[in-house]
Amino acid sequence: MRAPLLVALGAALWATDTLFRHPLVQQISPFTIVYFEHIFATAISFIYLMCTRDRKQIWMAPKEIFAVAFVGIFGSALATVLFTMSFEFINPSVAILLQKTQPVFVILLSFLLLGEKLGRWFFFWASIACMAAYFVSFPTGFRFSDFYSGEAKGCFLALIAAGLWAISTTTGKLVLRKSPASVVSFWRFFFGLVALYGLSRHFDVMQVEIPFVPGQPGVMKSLFVMALVPGFLGVSVYYSGLQKVSASAASILELSFPVCALAINAYFLHFHLTGTQYMAAGALILAMIGVSRNSRT
Repeated sequence: MRAPLLVALGAALWATDTLFRHPLVQQISPFTIVYFEHIFATAISFIYLMCTRDRKQIWMAPKEIFAVAFVGIFGSALATVLFTMSFEFINPSVAILLQKTQPVFVILLSFLLLGEKLGRWFFFWASIACMAAYFVSFPTGFRFSDFYSGEAKGCFLALIAAGLWAISTTTGKLVLRKSPASVVSFWRFFFGLVALYGLSRHFDVMQVEIPFVPGQPGVMKSLFVMALVPGFLGVSVYYSGLQKVSASAASILELSFPVCALAINAYFLHFHLTGTQYMAAGALILAMIGVSRNSRT
């Protein structure tokens, strides 16, 4: 019973992320936010790891290192940048709901790449999830002229991030079979930071806004708390539970994330959805439960 609670608690901690990420997007670039978030998260996770017995297992086998590097680069770095960018275009609650389409991506990828069988009702629930995601994104309908709108860009970015997180969740689950959660968390953030540093060195559009640091201590405080609570604590608690919870069960337990996020965003940030979006959100959550229960992964 403890493991499922840890998965749900870790996902719930992620819900506090918007309290920091959305205000920060108004002040500095999404890339800068994610870059400093990874600096703090890498430092925090390393210090914690060195204070535990797990430090003796910090060096993993090459196969596990490669897998966690993939998670860090694509799941922790790139997906988080895209997710943060989506906040510039759409309601954060919409971005979070679209992020919960992950189980559909996970099961389809398992079917296409690993040859795993699909549940009998998978396509039924997946169709409902797609329709619900559509109405969450475009509650009044979609016109061709909206294709180039900010809303469409934001939804597209959030869905790409969801796909990358889906692949990373599956990969991370495999690594956790042989390595402690604290070790996986550290390497995830470390490889994410290395990837972000490399991008900042080679792409002009991904530059870190260093000048903001001395004059805006409030920004640094928000970045640190975001890295500590939804970042380090959320990921560590979630991985601790994921070690003993199936992927399909975890997909259901993770629904504590959008549920808590909707409440937090509405109460603290005054981000409300329309009636149609709330109905679509309910349908999406129901569909994700159906998808997870009908998976055979």
